[in-house]
Amino acid sequence: MKKIFTVSLLFLSLFSFGQTAEQREVIQSFQDKNLNQQSYAELRNIVLEKEIRIQNYLSNNPDKEKSFTKDGRPYLLYDVSKEGKPIYITTKDVGQSTNSKSTSLYATGSIGVNITGTNMIAGVWDGGQVNANHQSLTGQAVMQTGQALSSNGGNNHQQAVTGIMVGKDINNARGIAYGAKSKNYDWDNDLTEMNAFADSGYLISNHSYGYSNDTSIALWNFGAYDGQSKAWDILLKTKPFYLPFVAGGNEQQSSGNPIPGGYDIITGSSASKNVVTVGAINNDNTMSSYSNWGPTDDGRIKPDIVTLGTSIDVPLYANDTGYTGNVSASSGTSYASPAAAAGALLLQQYYFSLNNSYMKASMLKALLLHSADDDTSNNGPDAKFGWGILNIEKAANIIKQNSLTNGTAKMLMIPTNPNNNDSDQIVNNYVFDQNGVRASLGWIDDEGTEQTIADGVNNNTSRLVYKFSMKLEQVLPALAAFPYNNLSVTNPSVSAAAGTNWFQSGNNYLQANLSNTTNNATGKISIRKSSTSPSTIRELALIVTGLKTNTPLSINLTNFVASCLDFNSVKINWETASENNCDRFEIEKSDDGAIYYKIETVNSKHNSIANQQYHFVDKNAVNKNIYYRLKIVYANGLTEYSKSISSNCNTGQIQQKYIVFYDKVNKKIRLISNNDKLINEYQIYTIDGKLLSSGSAHSNEIDFSFQPQNTYIIKYEVDNQIYSMKFLN
Repeated sequence: MKKIFTVSLLFLSLFSFGQTAEQREVIQSFQDKNLNQQSYAELRNIVLEKEIRIQNYLSNNPDKEKSFTKDGRPYLLYDVSKEGKPIYITTKDVGQSTNSKSTSLYATGSIGVNITGTNMIAGVWDGGQVNANHQSLTGQAVMQTGQALSSNGGNNHQQAVTGIMVGKDINNARGIAYGAKSKNYDWDNDLTEMNAFADSGYLISNHSYGYSNDTSIALWNFGAYDGQSKAWDILLKTKPFYLPFVAGGNEQQSSGNPIPGGYDIITGSSASKNVVTVGAINNDNTMSSYSNWGPTDDGRIKPDIVTLGTSIDVPLYANDTGYTGNVSASSGTSYASPAAAAGALLLQQYYFSLNNSYMKASMLKALLLHSADDDTSNNGPDAKFGWGILNIEKAANIIKQNSLTNGTAKMLMIPTNPNNNDSDQIVNNYVFDQNGVRASLGWIDDEGTEQTIADGVNNNTSRLVYKFSMKLEQVLPALAAFPYNNLSVTNPSVSAAAGTNWFQSGNNYLQANLSNTTNNATGKISIRKSSTSPSTIRELALIVTGLKTNTPLSINLTNFVASCLDFNSVKINWETASENNCDRFEIEKSDDGAIYYKIETVNSKHNSIANQQYHFVDKNAVNKNIYYRLKIVYANGLTEYSKSISSNCNTGQIQQKYIVFYDKVNKKIRLISNNDKLINEYQIYTIDGKLLSSGSAHSNEIDFSFQPQNTYIIKYEVDNQIYSMKFLN
């Protein structure tokens, strides 16, 4: 919980955007039901087998308990290893400020908006109950049904984590996403509940618990991609919008892995590929004395990110107005993780306010890692700070720049893959600024091969399934950069070095940097797929920053809309205020918002400083949601994409309020209805979308005596609703 003092400043946004039931339904529509069922079946078997192991262990060891409290901390017997050793999970605290720069999105922040999490929902899994009557959480948190675990330590921990995420703005103390709400669960049966949470279309959850990492954990388990790591990736591979945040743990000084001296303590879910693993730093951005360090055994960079977790003021469970205060005992990665998760929830809300859609998990994770501040102690990502210090302000500015036609950043979901042969590639072209360019590529990976005791200690076999690589290049003068390499579990204190060739990284997030770029230089990003990867397409998230604004290769796209002419026809209109070296527009269409294909090419005016209008009618628009975008092709071959728009010409959007009847005797269009409402504005088009006439009728008949016999389309307004249909004169 952080205490914040603010002054009054002007802000631009007067509206709040939050996740509605309809928006969650859109997210649900992106999930592959067959893969979901397969994934659920796998998870169900994993959970059942785990419960059998636990029951057998407890039966054979009657002196052991499934849950207990030790030194004020709750413990749960989460699993039993295949060699018969108990695996306990526990909370990860040893409490929050504006360190993450989440305040940049508030009404007084630098972004100029008012984003606080309004109508957004976060999931919280933890070790006990939440007191929703606490003054900071009334109306904010709801403990879900069937959550039975309760202990003083577990309840206080659940209370603290929830307060950090969604605690109300009260008495100068507030959570990061203080306008949001939470659904709260205990940590028993987490995977099954997470599956249902994600299937409901929710986006973010926090998990401030993990293996106890003491001497009860087998030595091979430290840094390993074990059964729990694999199970979380099985869940997440079918949930394209769902991103869990996991506390990295606090056993840096007291782990059961004494050899590496603080390194190689990433275990269980924190070693999963598709989560965000969070470490903790102090108020001055130095590394804390408790936060666990990576890497994983296969050299993946963990933690992913760090943020403030030391001396956090959080609400107490048993006192409806009580808080811990900013004391050292109120510290831990448990408190850093919900701060990162809540910041990500704010970024999702902000992104939706500009794009009318949410980021997929691969894009959100790439954004957080791309925008992280480098720690000053190392050059490049490392096993202590991961990719760096969380910076929500920098991430929000990337979202903002991406929304501008001539912004300095691009965020692209790439729905295609090169052939998996190590050499075919996808190329995206850009114009660089002189202050350096960074490119990030991320994807959701399938579950890898599980490590077991048979693999020994620190087995470095890659757990990556889909393997991509990229090259960031400036054409002239020639510069090139490959992504950072892996870390080494046998030499963990050495930071990752920039690669020198293709396919040197085993992470499902790649980052490449060029520091000495030339102003207005042409640049490109090439992406390849390894021959060991499945041939099935895996969607990619690409982020590029450091681009040139107002480049000579540019258009000013001022309008891009789609409207239904009838149940099977969509008219696409766009306007430009200026064009420079533009060759053509390629109209691309998608049935799912992910995979696009070209349906038409429209020549541009090439060079213009006047408003130009364009249109195209798609006559093959089926009765469902369809997506469109423009691929803008410049004279030198460089390309860029517009924002995507959608149209849904089903019966829910176009309702036949009238029957159109053409009176050939009087040469009038008559609209017959079972009510007495009159049409207002109308437009009449040819079948290919050319406007013939328009006006204000204020009646239900329109003169139409001047056109040859043919099929036409009338578009009309009644009670501020627009309708359209065909007629034959």
